[in-house]
Amino acid sequence: MKKGHWLYSIINYKCPKCHNGDLYPGNAFNLSKVFSMNDTCSHCGQEFEIEPGFYWGSMYVAYGLASGIMLAGFAILYFFFSVELTTGILIVAGVLILLYTWVFRTARAIWINIYVSYDKKADKQPELYKNSPTKN
Repeated sequence: MKKGHWLYSIINYKCPKCHNGDLYPGNAFNLSKVFSMNDTCSHCGQEFEIEPGFYWGSMYVAYGLASGIMLAGFAILYFFFSVELTTGILIVAGVLILLYTWVFRTARAIWINIYVSYDKKADKQPELYKNSPTKN
């Protein structure tokens, strides 16, 4: 995936405006920083929390991701491997618990990409945006 496409920003957890700065400090396996998110982009200055409570909507995205994982996982286990109902549910629930940080971070990345789009100028000339009153 090339820079400039919204999937690049989501997959790599990059700023949706310039695709350079990181959305999250550290990696998803550092449990003390799983729920931490950078306030602004280090490259272009885009604010990541656009308004108070902005990421409440990402809960719906997380619900969709988790439901898709559970449905697909259970269908694969049940129909292809003939796993019993309760065993399949337990396996899929365990996998979802392990993927929780990925679901959380990806849902937020998808949510901000819905509202902030890529701007070539912010990528090439970030100094134009760092001091501007409107960041998104």
